[in-house]
Amino acid sequence: MTNSYILFSVLCLMTGRCWSGADATQLSDVELLLDDLFRNYSTEVRPNQNQSEVTNVSLYPFLFSVNEFDEVSGVISIVGGFSLMWQDFRLTWSPSNYGNVTTLPVPKKKIWVPDIFLINPANKMEAIGSESFLGRISYTGDVNWTPGGLIQTLCDVNMYIFPFDTQTCSFTFALWGYSVFEAVLMPFENMSSIDTTYYSPNTQWKMEKTVMKYSDLLDTKNLVELQLHLKRKSLYFVINMLAPILLLSLLNPIVFVLPVDSGERVSYAITIFLSFAVFMTLISENMPKSSEPMSVLSYFLILTMTMSTLICILTVVTMRLHFKDSDLKVSKKAKILLWILQLKFLCSACRKAKKGSEIRDISLDAGFVQSIKENKDAQNVDTEEDVTWKKIAESYDTTFLFYFFFIIFLQWISLLITIAA
Repeated sequence: MTNSYILFSVLCLMTGRCWSGADATQLSDVELLLDDLFRNYSTEVRPNQNQSEVTNVSLYPFLFSVNEFDEVSGVISIVGGFSLMWQDFRLTWSPSNYGNVTTLPVPKKKIWVPDIFLINPANKMEAIGSESFLGRISYTGDVNWTPGGLIQTLCDVNMYIFPFDTQTCSFTFALWGYSVFEAVLMPFENMSSIDTTYYSPNTQWKMEKTVMKYSDLLDTKNLVELQLHLKRKSLYFVINMLAPILLLSLLNPIVFVLPVDSGERVSYAITIFLSFAVFMTLISENMPKSSEPMSVLSYFLILTMTMSTLICILTVVTMRLHFKDSDLKVSKKAKILLWILQLKFLCSACRKAKKGSEIRDISLDAGFVQSIKENKDAQNVDTEEDVTWKKIAESYDTTFLFYFFFIIFLQWISLLITIAA
């Protein structure tokens, strides 16, 4: 059975334009042929002269469209069809005896047709196709039955790199009611992919590739598995989800630049936090409840919301420092903590090393060294007297601003690396 015969059968299915023989074929010829073929024909017996032999049923799948893919429930729906082909020695004739008729469409109920089942359905398990799909027989005994329709199956969804994810969904088919010693389902001529000649692209998913192979569920080659590799079209999510999250992330640390006297700092920080909560809700609506592993974007948003919570807390702390009584002496702990956050201890270590090197190279008299020490002590006393709680609060704001921008930069770089990997 050749590829041209398969394409001919598919075209018959979709267009209804089929030719059963020469132009001289008469109605009486077809009626006589049908009467002769099915006079003693039994649809309950396998089409093998030797019933100990195995009936080989070839499967030729073709895909029309991906109708719907619900990631939350893990159900994918496709519209497609199958050409089931086998050899029936009882359905052979000589075309010259019947007005040169070479092929003939017949109802399914008149011929032996194997029942093919989808063994991982989304709802109920039932045979593919119905009585309304015609079969087609050839004078050589080749039989072709081409059912089609909406097929739904369960699909394990991996949302780890959502919205740049690629999903692999499998459809496993089997001949129901026959052992491997009676009838075997096999890919047509060892084909390894699905026919997508008439495939209509989906608006949300791009078809990366299709695979047709024997299933690994059984050691025997009697289950045929069809795989669809679908890549999500991510532009919609990038524009409507990732871009706003990026902009909100950049706005988050700006709270430390907002003047304290404006009275809007806390409300600004809380508004940004609630905005992240809204996007967290939007992402959770697109995620299956049992997704393993969880989306890296969910972890990213949780980390961002944690950072936003910390910003709200630090905003309240710096405002409290700002409005402290200016006559109160600045706490030594507040200055030490600021000194540590600004990494000045690293600068002090560098200065000490440089100063020790200069002292070894240059010899100074005792009076000059003493005068330098006195000037430095006087400067330190003046500096300590000039430090107020308001200045400390402003220094904390500047420090926190740089810290959180640096953290945001690391977050997005880590997210891009994870997605690219």
